[in-house]
Amino acid sequence: MTKEVRHPDLEQARRTALMAHGVVIKLKEMGLPEELDDELSTLSTDLGDLWGAQKELASYLEEFVKSSHDWASVGNDLVDLRTTIDHIEWHARSVRRAMTRLTHYAYNQAAQG
Repeated sequence: MTKEVRHPDLEQARRTALMAHGVVIKLKEMGLPEELDDELSTLSTDLGDLWGAQKELASYLEEFVKSSHDWASVGNDLVDLRTTIDHIEWHARSVRRAMTRLTHYAYNQAAQG
């Protein structure tokens, strides 16, 4: 049995970082105050990672469906899927407080004019 070595996907890491950076730029250009920088940091990191992880999940699922019919490969594929799902779950929980606070701020700004 040969063990497949996975290498970091540096291009995907760059795209994820750019997405997170895009969140920061958008909200800062809209005038988000510095007192919400901690929430912005959490929001941008978590949303960027969620965006990247959903792409990874789709890729792993496609690989799983197309993979060979040997049980070791199935086990390895399921571990990859589970790891990605756990990663998504962690970021989904992490982002909630920051997202709620920034959502309240957005609606308060909208109500002011």
